[in-house]
Amino acid sequence: MNCVNSVTDVHTPFLNSLIGVFFGWLMIMLIFNRPLTKGTKRFFYFGVPIFALGFLVIIPLGVGLAVLFCWFIYLLCRILLILFKKEETIRKNLIPFGVNALALTVSFILIFVTTTQANSTPGLIRSMGSVSPFYPGTVHSVMSRLIQRGPEVVEPLSETLDKTLDRDYISPFLPTRIAYCLSEIGSPQAEAVLKQVVAEEIDLSDDKNTKWEAAVCCLYADCAGPRAVPVLQTLLERSDEKQQFIPLCALVRTGDLSAINSVLDQVDDLQKQLKQPFTNRGYAAMIRLTLQALAEGQSPEDLKASPIYHRMLLGLRPDHRTQTGIVWNQLWDGELDISVLQDHWSQILKQSVENDAE
Repeated sequence: MNCVNSVTDVHTPFLNSLIGVFFGWLMIMLIFNRPLTKGTKRFFYFGVPIFALGFLVIIPLGVGLAVLFCWFIYLLCRILLILFKKEETIRKNLIPFGVNALALTVSFILIFVTTTQANSTPGLIRSMGSVSPFYPGTVHSVMSRLIQRGPEVVEPLSETLDKTLDRDYISPFLPTRIAYCLSEIGSPQAEAVLKQVVAEEIDLSDDKNTKWEAAVCCLYADCAGPRAVPVLQTLLERSDEKQQFIPLCALVRTGDLSAINSVLDQVDDLQKQLKQPFTNRGYAAMIRLTLQALAEGQSPEDLKASPIYHRMLLGLRPDHRTQTGIVWNQLWDGELDISVLQDHWSQILKQSVENDAE
């Protein structure tokens, strides 16, 4: 019961049901009223809903509701006109008027019921998984509404995530969007859910496509910070050589000095991964942006500000502004001096700890 307008990015949860009501109405009118054979006067009972239906299908929600309101006013005016004129044809018009009134009532009921369902937590979670990644504005609108509800949505998000990961085929969209919500909520319960997924559900022991796993690892690092290091180190140890870049990139985002030094020691492996002929472009961008963050970052926030999710085409579009004004480049190919960078990040992170202590 969800529909996204391809031009306006408007989310209309009740549109499909409402269209069904209009089509049903039109069929009844064709059967009982035969408008095309009874002249232009009765054609209005057929033409006006056609007009309303067309607008509801092709234009945004706001104008569609305006057309629906015009339909209501038209129907009311026709009834009042017959009552005031006391026409003898009122009995002949009872069927079209009755069907109009019934269709209008059912339409408003559908709008109320389906919109209420769509705005509930389960409804928002279902919507979040069904929206195409080519509508990132709509995806983030739904995710933001869930995030605003805070820790109370952690349990339903966790239950949905468990059910999704138990399927034979796992679509990457819903797990990553749930992980994003949990990461932004940031409560201990949300962090625990992400930790469990990374520790128990993610398997990088082969070279299969692991798009959602890569995103979830980084989102867990964003949420837990240094607390995520032991879990990610364990994942790194049991990962296939071609998949080790995923926990390595995630370790950088924790902002932990020992983890960063460990990644810097393995920069050659990451650069070799970039030279592989079949490296996915999204993964290549993830590696390049992580290396750029290490080379140009001036604060711990810069390490997890790199827009690695964009090229994964998951519908994630977080705000990646940094105080140091890094211009992110998915094709970054600069040189790295490992010893200089280790000293650089040692000073930055020690200063950050001192500032936090104050």
